[in-house]
This record gives sequence, structure tokens and C-alpha cells, in this order.
Amino acid sequence: MKKKIFTLVFVLVGLSLHAQQTEHYTQYEFNQFAFNPAVAGTKSCIDIRTGYRFQWVGIEGAPQTGFINAHAPLRFSKKNRNSFGPKHGIGGQISRDAFGPFSFLRAEVVYALHIPINRNWTMSFGTALGVKQATFNVQNLSTEVYDPAVPNSSPSYVSFPDGKAGLWVADKKTYIGLSIHNLYGRTMKDVGTGVNDFQRHFYFTAGRSFRLKSTWTLIPSVLFLMTKNTPVDFHLSAVVDMDNKFAFGIGLRRTDAITAQIRVKLFNFVSVGYSFDFVISELAGNMWYSHEITGGFNSCSNYGNSSTTDCPAFE
Repeated sequence: MKKKIFTLVFVLVGLSLHAQQTEHYTQYEFNQFAFNPAVAGTKSCIDIRTGYRFQWVGIEGAPQTGFINAHAPLRFSKKNRNSFGPKHGIGGQISRDAFGPFSFLRAEVVYALHIPINRNWTMSFGTALGVKQATFNVQNLSTEVYDPAVPNSSPSYVSFPDGKAGLWVADKKTYIGLSIHNLYGRTMKDVGTGVNDFQRHFYFTAGRSFRLKSTWTLIPSVLFLMTKNTPVDFHLSAVVDMDNKFAFGIGLRRTDAITAQIRVKLFNFVSVGYSFDFVISELAGNMWYSHEITGGFNSCSNYGNSSTTDCPAFE
């Protein structure tokens, strides 16, 4: 009975909630490209990230999110690789977010321009252009009695173009980013129980690394999410990194949970991460938790003292 009522609540308010809250990740520090297209090409090699998030495990129809993305510098000639001047980056991303009878599939391509401010700092501008598909699956819905507001079929809506824009300012120890999602603010019809708008989302993120000892680094960071008619959401996080081989951290998300995460670097190019969210919202009484698993691949970050380059704070 509770499961059916909970699913019905998803139907009545879920779409409007999603229009105001896009997917979020606990391990946002290691997946900045998912939020900000200006990050594309900020590393000297191709960078690939993938992951899956299980939110509120134990609730039927609870949100689940999966993603894979990749970005790399765009070079026109080898002689410009280390030159001082504007540089370019490209990338792409596919993600799927599902909860209750709703699912959202996104695909996008990304371009970024990186302009050096001086020898240490770089300012980047990025844009993403893609397509978004929203689907309402009545097979995942159950009600106690007939409700005329629930559609008899599984309608789908395709939004094109779907866009993002971002600004990124960083050096090797500090980063500051600002991005806008749902740039075109499209209206979605015939999916769910009415007409719904994709609200624009504004993300602000910042972080800095502090050397504690020769092999230990503290990286505090913050992520703010702002959108129309909802309170500002934020995630505070602090990660301790040991020689870029092992990292662990804790965090606080204002509206939802206390978080913990670990990350292990394997050799010089593979990383694996796991995070756990201890729910502190009204759902906490039922002891539901969230889990997130991520993986990464790149060959240009440092691994221990053998490296000859510094790893940016947002690695």
C-alpha cells in the first residue's frame, strides 16, 4: 500500500520536481565536466568518466542516474601543444535519469575555449548542445483506484536543442566555475499530468587544494545549485588525498544527506570511487540510503612521487 501511494505521489509532483532539480552527484569534485562544459580539454589528454547513482535504496521508483562522458584537448599541430595562447577542448556526454514512471535521456556535444590570463591562471568558456528525451512509462505505475489524470499510454517528448553554458577559472591549486543548464527553457507537453517547463539551473562550484605534508593534500570544495522558486541547495565537501593514490572525504548536502566517499587510483590511468549518503531528510526515519559508484580513465594525471607534473585540484 505504501509503495503504491509513494508511486502516485511521484506521478502528481515528480515531474514538476524534476523540472526544478536535475540530477546531482556526491562525487562532483571528480566529475566537474558533468556540470560545466568549460572543463572540456582542461587536461592534456583524453579524460573519461562513468558512474551510476542509486538514490534512496529501498523505495520503489526511487531516482537512479547513470552517465558516461569524455573530453580532451583539441590540437591542430604538435608545435602548439606547449605554447602560451588560446587552446580548445571538445567532449561529449550521455546520461539517463529515471524515477518512478519518468525517465530522461540526454546526449550532448561540447566545445570549450581556454584563454590564459597569465602563466598560472586560465579562463575557459564552454558550451554544450544536445538533445533530451522525456518519457512517461505507465508500466511502472500502480494506483489503488482509476485516476483520469494518469495517461493510458507511455508518451515521449523530445527537446531540441538542449543546451548548457559555462565559465571556468583555474590554476593548479584553485578552481571556480559557473554554469547554466536547460539553457533554452523548453516546455514539455503530453508527458505526465500537464504542461511542464524545464527550468534553468545555475551551478556554482569552487575548491582549493592545501598541502598538509609531503604526500597529503586537503581539498575543500562547495557546489551551489540555484533555480527558480526553490531554495538554494548546496553541497559542502572536504577530501583528503594521499599522493594521488588514495582519497577519502566527507560532506554535507543541505536538503538531503551527510556524505562519505573514497577513491582509489590504480596505476597511472584508472580511478575507482564509491560514495555513501546517510539521509537526514524526512525519509531518514525509514533508513533509506544512497550509493554512487564511479570510474575514470586518463593517462595524464600524476601518480605518486614518480610524476613530473602537478595534478589540478579538480582531478
